[in-house]
Amino acid sequence: MPRISVLIKSLAISASIGLAGCASWEVGTPLAFSKSGRECTNTGTIGLFDTSLDLLVANYDSKPDVDDLQAVAGLGSVLKHPDFACVDYIATSGAYGSQGGEFLVAPRLFDLAFGDQWLDAHGARAQTIATLAERMEDTIAAGGRVWVAEAGQSDVTAAAVEKLPRAMWMSVHVVQHSYWNESMSSKEAMQTVVYNTRYHRVQDGNFPDNGSPAFNTEDGSHWAALLADPLVGPIWAEAKRLSDHHNPKAAYVNPAVAAGGLDFSDTVEIAYIFGFDDMEGVGDFVERFANN
Repeated sequence: MPRISVLIKSLAISASIGLAGCASWEVGTPLAFSKSGRECTNTGTIGLFDTSLDLLVANYDSKPDVDDLQAVAGLGSVLKHPDFACVDYIATSGAYGSQGGEFLVAPRLFDLAFGDQWLDAHGARAQTIATLAERMEDTIAAGGRVWVAEAGQSDVTAAAVEKLPRAMWMSVHVVQHSYWNESMSSKEAMQTVVYNTRYHRVQDGNFPDNGSPAFNTEDGSHWAALLADPLVGPIWAEAKRLSDHHNPKAAYVNPAVAAGGLDFSDTVEIAYIFGFDDMEGVGDFVERFANN
């Protein structure tokens, strides 16, 4: 069954201060809880995202590449950082398109990263789409925007958008970094997201020096810091366990993971939304979101 969030409405009054490592942060009046039910002291803007109004939708295909397993850990690490406590979010597992290969079942990983704020599109696709559409519509009706971090194909996103009143479609921002993900989405889904939402095509997070962080490396030296972190270490430990288990037999064997390194390249959409896309790569990410 999909997990359904409890929305807690709040008002905020903004005043600007700086936040190292991010775009401008505007601080508002203290809140008891974020819309996702977490303790939250201040609302405001992080990068492009207004925490007092906006919704983050993080869609993962988890098929067949194990990189999504580590990308889940990447976003989980961001959301557990205190600077992001006021972010309203929902994640989706199994948001895949037409590609073949095995779907990588990972409920414990999603629980560790997102608590009960995730949906199972593999097991309950229609209900997941309906819940996403409801969350999107509530957000937009309240004056916010929806930011979709597309760590996979756009079929689920498009189906949810198509359930919204047409006037709301352009309040949905879809962020994608992969031509392969686009090619495995249906033509109809791509038509919806590219021409009828605000579509942001960012550079591929698998490669350096292209304007996006390179969250893909065969260098395994960063694992120690990730696994040792008391807050996010358990998320990364589960991502590593699943990656090491599935990668040797997957339809696509991820070379960075096979070499003992890391691939959470689908986290560049998150970096773009929240304004830390000036990072060079994995080392910068670990310095910011681990070693707490």
